[in-house]
Amino acid sequence: MKYCLEVWGTNYEKIKEICIIAEKLEYDGFFYGETLSDIDLDCWTVLSSLASLTKIIKLGPVITYLFPQYRHISLLAKQALTFQIISKGRLEFRTGAGAILQYSRQWWNPYGIKYPKISDRIEILEEGLKVLKMFWNHNDNQILSPVKFDGKYFKINNAVIKIPNIQTKNIPITVAARQEKTMNIASRYADTWESSYISPQEFLELNQKFNNIIYKANESKISTIQRSIELDVIIAESDDDLKHKERLFAVERGPDNLHYLKQRGLIGFPHTIIQRIKEYVDAGVDQFFLAFQNPFDVKSIKLFNDTVKNVI
Repeated sequence: MKYCLEVWGTNYEKIKEICIIAEKLEYDGFFYGETLSDIDLDCWTVLSSLASLTKIIKLGPVITYLFPQYRHISLLAKQALTFQIISKGRLEFRTGAGAILQYSRQWWNPYGIKYPKISDRIEILEEGLKVLKMFWNHNDNQILSPVKFDGKYFKINNAVIKIPNIQTKNIPITVAARQEKTMNIASRYADTWESSYISPQEFLELNQKFNNIIYKANESKISTIQRSIELDVIIAESDDDLKHKERLFAVERGPDNLHYLKQRGLIGFPHTIIQRIKEYVDAGVDQFFLAFQNPFDVKSIKLFNDTVKNVI
């Protein structure tokens, strides 16, 4: 079972501290948010600095955006290859089609970037992954073959990104997907398929649907694609501490989101968390992608780590 931290914020010293602590506690991954807004620093710059401070823990963005208006796909391909060198092969490349239009427009419009509609985002996701795979795979040969791609959103005209002495086949891809079209894309390109903020029963049903999709495309891949769940976490050892954290969560994200967390998240005392994790594991989860109520709450992160040691 794998446990990874999802972190955001602009205090670099705290980000660095939590990453180092996460590695010492043997968390499997540390992932930092990517956005142009003021809730984060530049994602890839922060990750590159963390690579030099750690040795084992996997690193990557919470979600990497493939939108052409945001960043050229060739630049992203080179960023990922370069990070593989810096981190000695520890990049976990995470992407998806993005959140709903009504929610996400606020993060993009102020910067002059038009947030695509869902049908366009799905096409961009598939084209982008195809191009990235072409760039990454062509580095596996001693003689590089130029990449040529003529798609609706991406045009590559016999380009070569030469990165010496790198094993690029080992860039694992996570695709976040809950709809049939995006799960189809995940079945073809992902090493890890992830869904977010759903109950164990909902994950079980979605996992069965995903298995059916893989079975139709390539039966042999059913056991090779890892299953991951993204969840909010509130863990406490006393009633007062739990109520305090619940109040903070409700203030920061709203009472409705607190109610949602209680139905579709990890919240409560350690024994409650253990039981909930077992339910997700029984539903098919291999990896937990964890967003703590306070991403810099060292005590909670340590308590969770001590708690899950008791989970087989």
